[in-house]
Amino acid sequence: MDHESKTRIENIAGKETYTEEEKQFILERLNRERLERQKFKQAALKAKKRYSEEEKHRILQELNEKRIRDEHQEEMKRIRFLNKEIYLFGNKKFYKLKEMEREYFLEVEICKNFTSRPCIVPLYYKTFGEMKTRDVLLKIEPHSDKIFISKDAVRVYFKSYALQDMPAQNRQH
Repeated sequence: MDHESKTRIENIAGKETYTEEEKQFILERLNRERLERQKFKQAALKAKKRYSEEEKHRILQELNEKRIRDEHQEEMKRIRFLNKEIYLFGNKKFYKLKEMEREYFLEVEICKNFTSRPCIVPLYYKTFGEMKTRDVLLKIEPHSDKIFISKDAVRVYFKSYALQDMPAQNRQH
């Protein structure tokens, strides 16, 4: 920093109001300092981006494990709904749940959005020719082909259920 600039800064520092020229000088100085800091940070980031072979191997290992977990989850999702009997009531398609105390159905469109986070979904059941609903808490587990349902959202107790399989003669291979 030259002597003239230094004395100018000292003169400005003691003031509470500034002229337009002094404001411009302050803004230019702050901008220059910001650009220098930014350039220094970018240089530091570029220097940091060089990974050792160990770090590269670890990162690739983590990415591969994540890819395998995601593929497994997609495969379980596919298996969960593969060769399942689809029922048509009105203009809606349903899957039937097995081993429940009455015939409960899940709407096919809703099943596409299941996650491992519990959510409230309607279970459908037939009474005297009409479809009624009952809200339940439902989730899936990534490692299982079952659907977990808790009939009470307050006292949560998940029980696993499977969907009814399609009869063997109707399956598509």
